[in-house]
Amino acid sequence: MTYKKLIASLPLLSLLPFAATTQLQAGELNVGIGTYYSKPVYQDFKDNSGAFPLIEYQGEGWSAGVQGINVDVYNTEQSPLSISLELSSVGQGYSASDSQVFNGMQKRKDSVDLGVNVAYQVGQGSFNSSLMSDVSSTHKGYVLDINYQHNLPLMGGMFQPSVGLSAQSDNFNNYYYGVRTSEVTGNRAAYQAKSSVNPYIGYQFLYPINENLSLAHGANYTVLDNEIKNSPLVDRDNSWTTFVGANYSF
Repeated sequence: MTYKKLIASLPLLSLLPFAATTQLQAGELNVGIGTYYSKPVYQDFKDNSGAFPLIEYQGEGWSAGVQGINVDVYNTEQSPLSISLELSSVGQGYSASDSQVFNGMQKRKDSVDLGVNVAYQVGQGSFNSSLMSDVSSTHKGYVLDINYQHNLPLMGGMFQPSVGLSAQSDNFNNYYYGVRTSEVTGNRAAYQAKSSVNPYIGYQFLYPINENLSLAHGANYTVLDNEIKNSPLVDRDNSWTTFVGANYSF
């Protein structure tokens, strides 16, 4: 199982804001490593801690990294509005080896998703939204994320609390949290999940050591919609994740 399976534990569309927070100039490369601990939503889900890479390259109007590829559509210093297109993976699958609750179930695959990001700067904060839709015919659904993030200088670094909502379509939820009739057992009933809205809060703290080296810490807490927590595959009504990382830009 890869670090990307963290997304299946829901908190966010992205658990790697560290690389995105570091403002790169065209031609700069970020390389780093982070460690995480999470409480996933699935029953007895394995590998809820480990390490993940932090890699991002910034080109002229585009960037690429472990999160995916991002291309600017509208982004100028004179306007508080920015719009970009993103290609990444929102839906993260699982196999029977990830948890006993998946025994006898068909493998769920990772998805490839294309979407648009919109951000609007307001004073020391920003309103952000992201709409990602499956282009790989995997879950055939979409995920909408809306949040507000505030920037607070703190102890020589930047503290960024955030609050938001993650809305997931019925197709997305049913693919990852539903149970098909062919997968029913004596301990696992059939389940068809509908769309959901999951509120979350979180924060990240970025601390620069020098012009190139930075440290980061963050955490997220998500409250699960009934459509997810009522799934036979799930035994929680919330999910949380925390991480620390180090990043070098050159």
